[in-house]
Amino acid sequence: MTFSTFPPTSRLERLLARFSLLAVVALVAGCESDQPPLSQQQVHPVKLVSLDAGRQGMLMRYPGQVQASERSELSFRVGGELRELAVQPGDEVEAGDLIARLDDRDAKSQLANARSSYNLAEATYERMRISLERGAISRSRFDEARAEFLSAQAQLKQAQDQLSYTELSAPFSGVIASVPVDNYQVVGAQQTIAELQQPGSIDVTFQLPEQQVRRINDERAQAVQDGEDAVVWVTFAENQQQRYPARYKEHDSSVSQGSLSYEVTLTLPEPDDITVLSGMSATVLLDMSALTGDSQDPWRVPVAAVATRESQPDQAVVWRFVPDDESRADGPGRVEAVPVVPGRITTQGMLIEGELEAGDRLVAAGAERMQEGRRVRPWIKEEGL
Repeated sequence: MTFSTFPPTSRLERLLARFSLLAVVALVAGCESDQPPLSQQQVHPVKLVSLDAGRQGMLMRYPGQVQASERSELSFRVGGELRELAVQPGDEVEAGDLIARLDDRDAKSQLANARSSYNLAEATYERMRISLERGAISRSRFDEARAEFLSAQAQLKQAQDQLSYTELSAPFSGVIASVPVDNYQVVGAQQTIAELQQPGSIDVTFQLPEQQVRRINDERAQAVQDGEDAVVWVTFAENQQQRYPARYKEHDSSVSQGSLSYEVTLTLPEPDDITVLSGMSATVLLDMSALTGDSQDPWRVPVAAVATRESQPDQAVVWRFVPDDESRADGPGRVEAVPVVPGRITTQGMLIEGELEAGDRLVAAGAERMQEGRRVRPWIKEEGL
């Protein structure tokens, strides 16, 4: 009789091990058979965001303030009592229209005295000139008469100017923006009587940070200024969806006090569909890529759209929606991971770079729960929610 070289206990252990392994494999197979393939999984609704065709990643936003393009603070050259205030805020005036008039009684009296002195000096000068030609007077006596005539002439001109200074007229056609004084008020020289602004165009000023100024390419900036394509737009609170093209006008040559930024002034035609007044707030949208010459602009996406995968924790991705049927924008589809390079975070989202195209739709929320090929459909807000 032949006996096995293995003891009975070893054979039993091996049989039990084989049985356990088969049980585990069967259990795993059973679990996998319970998990349907991705194509048959439940379709989950997800919120999507579309990448703007205009590549707004470098469209920087800055708060601005509206100012009248042509405005003037009107004031008298001399002081006195206001006797006539001919305008009020909102009035339209033409160039040369009367704005205000001072009490001119003293000026008229001084002008009358100056004219009398001038007439007398002129008559004396003419007599002395004739007498000098006849040799009846000396040259020195004629020179004295001539000097008195020239002095009287200058005093007359000064008196005429003083009288003209009592009237304030509009230097150009426009609209009276404000009148900070009252009639019969005593005002001083150079004190603002009215603010006149010219309609048709407006200015918008904003602060451009120093680090952005350093990135501007001078040649591209000059080309943009000479060209017709807009690189900066302005929006207003009354209609934030409407963008109005603007053009560069001027900028300060030194940083603004208390900040590392430069004040830039833009100009644009006055909108005819909304009311825009001096002092109102505005938002400036500046296409920095047109000024810097960057060849590839980043995309701006919600922060929640960027995630990482467990298999590659060091690689950020976004999940692009691939529809089953391109003709059905709201139909089901799947998601695919697109590696991206995250940039800085702004108040409007995160700037990223990657192999993306305008019109791509990305998962905007719940990106950390996505997996390659997962079945999803665009979430559509139901009416009333």
